[in-house]
Amino acid sequence: MATTKSVKKAAPKAPAKKVPQKTAAKATRKPAAAVKSTVLSSEQLVVENLSTLSSLVGTLGETLDVLVQKTENMAYHLIATEEVLAEVVTATGIDLARVNARIRAKIANGTDSQGNPTKAIDIAAGIVSPLPKFRK
Repeated sequence: MATTKSVKKAAPKAPAKKVPQKTAAKATRKPAAAVKSTVLSSEQLVVENLSTLSSLVGTLGETLDVLVQKTENMAYHLIATEEVLAEVVTATGIDLARVNARIRAKIANGTDSQGNPTKAIDIAAGIVSPLPKFRK
């Protein structure tokens, strides 16, 4: 007995669209005169480089002005904080030995014991020391 295989008919394929093939663009040579016109002379290059450097120096100058303003602002804040703290210390008192020990510990922890706490200790002493009396 012969077995019959069912054969499915495939749907008819849509005809392939013809896509125009891209042709490789041929390299065209420019006349020697055209090439020379795009090359800058050494004097022109120097002028362009000086112009670029001048622009960069101007930008650097503006950046430095902003940084100086920020530094001045930080200095004003530090001075104000030191003076307020000096008044608080004068009114309440302070244990300078304990402050110095805390400064040493903080700098040692933050620098793997490589930092020198002397400057910070001197600054703390300057803040807590009484202000000199002015003679009238």
